[in-house]
Amino acid sequence: MKNKIIAIPFAGGNRYSFKVLEKYVSQDLDWITLESPGRGSRFSENLLETIDEIAEDLLNQLIPLIQDSDYIIYGHSLGTLLGYEITKKIIQQNLKLPICLFFTGRGAPDYNRFLKKKSVLPKDLFWKEVNDIGGLPKEILAHKDLLDMYYPILKSDFKAIEEYKYNKMEKLFTIPIHICMGTEEIGEGEEKTSISNMKAWRNETNSSCTFELLQGDHFFIFKHPKALVQKIYNAAMIINTHSL
Repeated sequence: MKNKIIAIPFAGGNRYSFKVLEKYVSQDLDWITLESPGRGSRFSENLLETIDEIAEDLLNQLIPLIQDSDYIIYGHSLGTLLGYEITKKIIQQNLKLPICLFFTGRGAPDYNRFLKKKSVLPKDLFWKEVNDIGGLPKEILAHKDLLDMYYPILKSDFKAIEEYKYNKMEKLFTIPIHICMGTEEIGEGEEKTSISNMKAWRNETNSSCTFELLQGDHFFIFKHPKALVQKIYNAAMIINTHSL
């Protein structure tokens, strides 16, 4: 069976969020994007407002997908945090481990990029803040109808991020972690991620932990889709070769 990339979208995302990346995926990998309630094909379902609830929902989707193949967990931004928490649940339940984690757009899980709560802001101020931090692709921010539809979804996702409580693991992961971020995300100012916060991912695994920057803002992944998918593919192939 083909190895799988189990992808988890950013705040406001759905199963179509990585379509730009998916077209560059090699034929010997299956890319599967998970979808949380309240969006996309699950639009009629109630939104979830905690990281733990969302992670549990996504884990239930993941379990039947990993029975017959090796897999990578890929997450961007909120998806990175969810991928981290899902991996903890996988370990707790003695399920098949991912061969590696590939995360983009977020510092280590004990760090919160959002210093000010945005989920409590009125709609106009909310969208201004989201625009300032690069929290949604500009294509969505340019359309009022889309904003009206995305408002409750993104507000719910931001609430989950803002109220997340980091719990350090008793035992570190034994899984390699690959971290990639946009150059414009990195810095010491408000709403930036410092190099030290990015490299604090080293504290989450006993295995290798690599770091890389690509040119761009929080959504640099859409400026370099082919390069990013190649990096994910390389991670999958290197680990898979070593495990043979």
